[in-house]
Amino acid sequence: MPKSRRSLELFPEWLSVSQPKQHTETPETLWERFLQIIRDNVPAQAFKTWFEPLRFLQWDNNTLTIQVPSQFFCEWLEEHYYGLLQRALVHVFGAKARLEYHVMLDRSQNMHERTIRLPAFRTPPVQQLLPLQNVPSHIPISPVNPRYTFERFICGTSNRLAYKAATTVAEQPGQSRFNPLLIYGGIGLGKTHLVQAIHNHLLRRRLPLRLIYVSSEYFTSGYITALQQNRAHEFTTFYTNADVLIIDDIQFLSGKEKTQQHFFHIFNTLHQAGRQLVFTSDKPPRELTELDERLVSRLQWGLVAEIQPPEYELRLEILRRKSADEGLQLPDDVLHYIAQHVSQNIRELEGCLIHLLAKATIDRCEITVDLARQTLATFGQPQSSPSSPSSTTAALSPERILQAVAHYYGLEVSVLTGKSRKREATQARHLAMYLLRHYLHLPLKTIGQLMGGRDHTTVLHACQSVERELATHGALRQALTLLAQTLGQPLRL
Repeated sequence: MPKSRRSLELFPEWLSVSQPKQHTETPETLWERFLQIIRDNVPAQAFKTWFEPLRFLQWDNNTLTIQVPSQFFCEWLEEHYYGLLQRALVHVFGAKARLEYHVMLDRSQNMHERTIRLPAFRTPPVQQLLPLQNVPSHIPISPVNPRYTFERFICGTSNRLAYKAATTVAEQPGQSRFNPLLIYGGIGLGKTHLVQAIHNHLLRRRLPLRLIYVSSEYFTSGYITALQQNRAHEFTTFYTNADVLIIDDIQFLSGKEKTQQHFFHIFNTLHQAGRQLVFTSDKPPRELTELDERLVSRLQWGLVAEIQPPEYELRLEILRRKSADEGLQLPDDVLHYIAQHVSQNIRELEGCLIHLLAKATIDRCEITVDLARQTLATFGQPQSSPSSPSSTTAALSPERILQAVAHYYGLEVSVLTGKSRKREATQARHLAMYLLRHYLHLPLKTIGQLMGGRDHTTVLHACQSVERELATHGALRQALTLLAQTLGQPLRL
């Protein structure tokens, strides 16, 4: 049986240690215990990426000193694992223990010259609760991430409707036609970011509004606790006093009949009073088959906005913004490569980028397409063979289109994007540009960059040339038909 991960919540006594523990173990053994606690509480891939590279230096004067590969590394640890590091430190080394980082600078010098000293736990964690006054002790409220703002949300074709609706609600809560507002879409597409941005925007405006953000799991557990303690009325009053109620992942109410009945009452009370209701779901209301029909109907009273998987241009912009946030400017070919191979959701996209940055930091190597390819393979992203077209079930991407066209004409992709003026290469190049425009709706400038840095007017001429020749050029029509079959996509000529 595989070993299950222990949760820190199973050890509440960790948080109340008042005196340092008297240890008979060596500092190295304590360090191993410290790492084991972290290993038991994070995913295996996260531990491998962020904790295996750490090196124990010393335990002295209540200070644990560890070596990290870069300042970026320690900033990432503090931003994402602040609470875990702090609790593990107290549990193993005592309540007065402190953590200090040494950042590697130059492997060619001696230890004191190639490290800098940085105290840990300099700032509170980014992930934190935003204030809500007078919350009964038995009612759990979900944490809100202050980094989730409209300014940090990147808008594109796939999420524009949801973004516009969310900003409208944030400016005019309860006064627009978008009440309720339900945003739905797959995992990692930005639904939670948008609805928490509504909360954070309203909080910054300091309006006299009572804001409540809660996940459906917290809502359900709070209701069950209220029933057990005969405090259901107090629970109802808490929620019906909200001016803006945001419930994340409403689909998890499915199958919970009593919770749905209570929520139905809260919904009606708030809606009739003109209060703003905002929800997220992984499916549109009509597909939530285990949800009460009355609730399904009410969820569709306002606006139902879908967030789709990010288009190529949006994926590229997200990567640029994320790398800039980390203080890095990655080569365009690396960004294009990641955007081409990771297409399902934003969370995977950012995860791949962070793994790439971590690998480059640990190995102290240049970030290249080859390094990106290795990282994506480790991350579990499928890789296509350049010598044959991808299967029809693979996600459509610029690289896949270029590979399919090159394979059809018996060329290398490098010839397709190169400067060869041979008739066959030119025809294949024009066809590739046309398909990139037809299937992915990429801007002319982006297609030009993919095709070896060509000007947007060249791309426009190529697309227009293909469209003109389709009426009379039988071989061209046949090529397009066969390529459409290879790509598994219908093509209306």
